[in-house]
Amino acid sequence: MTTAWVAPQAIFAGRSLECDWAQASRRQDHEPTRGRRLWRCADWRTLLRSQKRVNIHAYMIVTRSKRALFLSAVAVLLAPSSGSAQEISASRRNAVVRAVERVQPSVVSIHVLHRETVYYRDPFLQHFLGPHSSLNRLYAAERDRISGGSGVVVDPYRILTNAHVLGNLKAVRKIKIFLSEERDLEVINVEIDPLLDLAVLEVEGDPLPVAPLGDSDDILVGEWAIAIGNPFDLGLTVSIGVISALDRDFQEPQGNYHYRDMIQTDAAVNHGNSGGPLVNALGEVIGINSFIFPGGGERGYDFGSIGIGFAIPIKVARRFLDEIQTHGRVRQPWHGIVELQDLTPRLAHYLGLDHTEGALVAQIAVESPAYMTDLSRGDVILSINGEVVRSADEAWGILTQMRVSETCTIDLFRSDKRRRVEFEVEERPRAGSEWD
Repeated sequence: MTTAWVAPQAIFAGRSLECDWAQASRRQDHEPTRGRRLWRCADWRTLLRSQKRVNIHAYMIVTRSKRALFLSAVAVLLAPSSGSAQEISASRRNAVVRAVERVQPSVVSIHVLHRETVYYRDPFLQHFLGPHSSLNRLYAAERDRISGGSGVVVDPYRILTNAHVLGNLKAVRKIKIFLSEERDLEVINVEIDPLLDLAVLEVEGDPLPVAPLGDSDDILVGEWAIAIGNPFDLGLTVSIGVISALDRDFQEPQGNYHYRDMIQTDAAVNHGNSGGPLVNALGEVIGINSFIFPGGGERGYDFGSIGIGFAIPIKVARRFLDEIQTHGRVRQPWHGIVELQDLTPRLAHYLGLDHTEGALVAQIAVESPAYMTDLSRGDVILSINGEVVRSADEAWGILTQMRVSETCTIDLFRSDKRRRVEFEVEERPRAGSEWD
């Protein structure tokens, strides 16, 4: 028997074809081939006579069938699904969102009102006499200046921030704290550590929501980092990045602050973020945002973040907070080392050293702990408490981290010999509170 294959649509188009149902499959569901079912037919002559009409009808029906199939598939894809909508909604509440929700109620904005003295010359006389003429005398005037920053609640009545956010406390007239819930707080006491660039503001009123503190020793390079603060006084703002690097050491050009073991992040940190928290994906504070490398400009701050920001590790802030919790104030450590210098090749050769690593002791305060333990001018500090010292900056970084009552062990070089001295860090005499 001669057989041929035709699409099932042709069967309905010709209406005169007889199919050998016995030799074809007796099942109602025949196997599809290329999207259409094929049937085996017996009368091939009838098939040929009907070929033209079959082809026309088959094309029209197949085309309509494909179009219907496509539209039905699109309809299925575009049909609203309550399950998928719920999944999308749930995916929006990711780890970053949950971390922000956990910490943001504890982040505050800080406004500081300063009274400062400005000096100027008469602009009319300056136009004719020039800017430096002795005939145009210098006038002095006082004006108020408002600066701002951020902070984070670490105790129901204490807020942690940077010391440089407050500036010179003697020039501060008023400090105002603004919560995210739009209520302000009155500051009743301030404690600062000028070397660590940290400050605590004590407030009164209802207890504040406390932010959870994390472990800055458990930070991974590459993990999420979230910066929350008040950049440019816009209000609480969230930016996200990663931990770029750890253990960065810096000293401010003016020498006021010594930053050690800093956390580097590429999360956007701008002016006003200082004092705000750096948060991990668990919603824990791991650092206090402190400074950035600016993008350029003549004054160094004409541009915002370029993705290089630094935060004080929370472990440093914890020691600072423990000091206040235990003693009710910050006890300023005093070791008596006043001035250190880097070693130059010529100086190292004169002292009998074959390297320039170390810090030369240039000045020591009389009757200080270091002075009483026989540390002398001209000694070269090689290590402090087991940490190798390569420069004066490194030595200062270690010394500024020490607390009152801690033991300081110094390995030094003197008169062609290595020596070791030990002394206990004492409290610097306190001349009274700087905050009235």
